[in-house]
Amino acid sequence: MCGIFGGIGVDEDGALRCLENIRRGEDGIRIERYDDVLLGSRRHLVKHSDKKNVPAGQSDQPYVSEDKRVALVFNGELYNFKCFRARLADQGAEFESVGDTEVMLRLYEREGWEFLRSNEIDSLFSLAVLDLNQGKLFITRDWPGRIPLFYFYDPASRTFLFSSELKGFRPLDEVRLSEPVELPPGQLAALNLETFELTFETLYRPNPIRTTDPLDKVGEEFHRLLHQSARHRTMGDVPICTMLSGGIDSLLTTYYVLANIDFGAVDFAPTSYVFAIDNYVSEDILRARAAAEGFSEIGLELKEIRVPGETVIDDIFDIIDTFEMRRIKALSVYPLPIYYYLAPEMRADGFKVTIGGHGADELLGAYDTWKELSTPHATQIRYRSRLAFINSIYENMMRRASIIFMNKGPIEARFPFLNTQLCDYALGIDTKWLSLSEENAEYMLNLIARKADGETPWLATIKDYLTGYLDLSGRLPEEFDDHTHQEMEKLFWKLPLIVAGTHAVDESFLPFYTLLQPKLRGQHGSGLTSLEQDIVDRYPDLGSTDAAIFESIARDKFQLLGKVG
Repeated sequence: MCGIFGGIGVDEDGALRCLENIRRGEDGIRIERYDDVLLGSRRHLVKHSDKKNVPAGQSDQPYVSEDKRVALVFNGELYNFKCFRARLADQGAEFESVGDTEVMLRLYEREGWEFLRSNEIDSLFSLAVLDLNQGKLFITRDWPGRIPLFYFYDPASRTFLFSSELKGFRPLDEVRLSEPVELPPGQLAALNLETFELTFETLYRPNPIRTTDPLDKVGEEFHRLLHQSARHRTMGDVPICTMLSGGIDSLLTTYYVLANIDFGAVDFAPTSYVFAIDNYVSEDILRARAAAEGFSEIGLELKEIRVPGETVIDDIFDIIDTFEMRRIKALSVYPLPIYYYLAPEMRADGFKVTIGGHGADELLGAYDTWKELSTPHATQIRYRSRLAFINSIYENMMRRASIIFMNKGPIEARFPFLNTQLCDYALGIDTKWLSLSEENAEYMLNLIARKADGETPWLATIKDYLTGYLDLSGRLPEEFDDHTHQEMEKLFWKLPLIVAGTHAVDESFLPFYTLLQPKLRGQHGSGLTSLEQDIVDRYPDLGSTDAAIFESIARDKFQLLGKVG
C-alpha cells in the first residue's frame, strides 16, 4: 500500500511537498512528468517488485507501458495477482517485475477498465492512469472504498489534482481543505486532457447472491470463502500481525490468517493486538485473553496495549485531523484511538501489515444501536439495510483503518471479510439465520452437543437459556437478567459465522468454545466511550456535547465554514 498524488496544476516541488505530507510509507518517493501531467507515488514496501533501474530510496512507481503511452500509479494490493499474471503470460504478456503493480498495468492495457468490473479481482486500490492514446487521465478506487482517494477540480484554472489523503492538499495555498471531493467507491473519473471535461461512471457495485441454502451449507461456503480471502491477504514479504478483541469476527480472522502462514518459513511469530483504556476493566481484554488461549498450540502472543484516558483526550485534535472525516459523527470518533495507538506499537515490533475482522457487522446487520445509529436489529438484517451498511462502510471504518494505520505506523490494514466474492455471498444470506428464533436455538443446542469438548460456565448458561427458551415456545426465560438476554441475542446475530467456525474447529487446534463470545463494539469494550463526559468537561469552549466538540475540531482542521452538515 502506498500514497499517490498527481494531476495538472502543480509543479514537481509542490507535488513533492504534497507527497511528503501523505504519511503512507517510508520506502521512497518518486515523481514523473508527462507533458503537463504529474504522477507521484510514496511507497510502503510489503512486496518486492525486483523492478530494474529503480534509484535507491525511491518508489518503483509509476509503471509505464512499453510504448510510453500509458502510465500508472497504484495505491493498494492486488492480492491474487499471481493468478492474473499467469493468465496474462499465457496470452503473451511479458513482465519486467515480479510484483502486482505491473499486473494492474498489463490488465488495463489488454482489457481497459473492464477488468475492474469483475469480482474475480481481489484487491484494495486507488489508481491513476494516464492514457495518452485516449488523451485522458483516469482515477478510480475500489468498492467498498478500502483505499481513500480525493480530487480537486477547478476548470477555470485548469487544475485537476488527486491525492490519497486530504492532507496531501495542505501544502497548496490555492486549495482549501473543505474543497477536495472524495471519489465514491467503485467509481471512475475521467479527465479529458483537451477539453478538461471531467466525467464519471460506476465500475463496480455489489451483486448480492440471495441463497435459500440450509444453515449447514451457508456455514460451509462462508468457511471456504474466508479461508480463500485470508490466504490472499497473507500476500507479501513482510511480517503480518492481527487484531484480536475476542469476538467471533477477530477470532476467525486471526484463525484463517494464521492458518495460511507457514511460521516455519518466516522470521516472525504469530502475534495479535488488543487495545484498552488503562485502569479500565475491559471486556475486550478479557475476551481477547480467552480467545488467545485457543491459539496456545501455535504459541500466539497477545499484546495488550493500554493508554491512559487523559492521553486520549489530549490527543483528540490530532486523532480527528488524522481521520479526515469532515462531516464527522460521534459514533465514528470513539473507535479511532484503537488504531491510533495500536499502529505505532505494531510498527515498533517490526510489523508492516495487520489484518482485522472489520466488515462482518455490516454484512450481517449486527450493529449495536448507539449515538447516531438508531436502526433496530430487525431492520438492520434486511437485505437492503445490509447493502446500505456495506456501501457506506468507507465513510468511517475504512477511512480510519487505512489512513490512521498508515499515518501512525505506517501499517497496512487488510480485511478478509471485504473480499468482493465473500461480500456478494454474505449479503445474500437469508435473514432468518441472523437472529434468535426457535429454529436457530434448536440448531445451536444440537451444535453444542456435537462439537463441544468439555463444559465452560458460558456454555452451561447457553444450554440452560436455550432450553428454557424452547420450553417457553420462543419467550425469553425470566430467570435470566437483562445482560444475559442481550448476550444471547447477540450470539445469534452472527450464527452463520459460528457455523463457519465449526469447520475451522474440525480442521485445527481451535476449541469450539471460542466461537461463542458475543462482544461489545470496540469503543465500548475498550473503555473509550467511558471518556465521553471527560471530553465534554475538558473542552466546554468547543461545545456542550461530544458531537458538537468533534464538529468544532473538524471545522478548524479542515477549514470548514459554518455548521458541518
